[in-house]
Amino acid sequence: MGETLQRFWEQRGDAIVLNALQVALIVALLLVARWLGGRVIGLITRALTRKIDASERRQAQINTVSTLLNSVLSYGLLFVGLLSVLGAVGVNLAPVLATAGVTGLAISLGAQQIVRDVLNGFFILVEDQFAVGDEVTIDGVQGVVETMGMRITRIRDAQGRLITLANSSISRVTNHSRGRATLSLEVSLAADYGLDAARAWLERACAAFTHPALQTPLELRGPITLETARYTFQLRAGVAAGQLEAVGDALRAHLLTQARAEQIPLA
Repeated sequence: MGETLQRFWEQRGDAIVLNALQVALIVALLLVARWLGGRVIGLITRALTRKIDASERRQAQINTVSTLLNSVLSYGLLFVGLLSVLGAVGVNLAPVLATAGVTGLAISLGAQQIVRDVLNGFFILVEDQFAVGDEVTIDGVQGVVETMGMRITRIRDAQGRLITLANSSISRVTNHSRGRATLSLEVSLAADYGLDAARAWLERACAAFTHPALQTPLELRGPITLETARYTFQLRAGVAAGQLEAVGDALRAHLLTQARAEQIPLA
């Protein structure tokens, strides 16, 4: 038995040592690649968290993407490492690669839609196109974003219907909850009141109007028509996104109250 092992070692010893060194080198390279990949993913995650004013939910979504990327990296390196080790020990990889190629082709054909959904969901998240709670119009569908996932987005419309959209189908997004909206309101006063008096009253009424969503002072324009029976003015102001109707209702109520109190002839 000892002589047999000795002859085997004399014949194959160098090859075994070489194969062992190759396997050790492959494992070491894979560990280094996994460490470097994890560091890069971590740096990107922290950079995204600092770049955008991330809420707790947004941070959770970014962490989910980070976890997903780490998993993909780990499984990819594991597959590459397994093939490399098999090749190092002398296994014929042609049948293995052929089988893997056919299997991968079948899986890729069946999962194209899912891959597109996940990729588009990733970019929606990274680019911060919208967030949960935002009022949006996505490809003609208007509502409030209720949930966001890597594959689908759910929107609740004004009628209470829950609409589910595949992320790969999202091509045009209008976010009504970002930036500033412009309020425009027309106000008419009877011509008998006088043009100068009408303008002066509106200036006083606008100066007295306040609202937490009002971002710029009310601007008075006009008269904007050539009617002789009444003078029509336009009021414009910048308001917080999503608060256009609330500020408009409050302004109309304010003007009606002021006009009633001062007996101003609105027309």
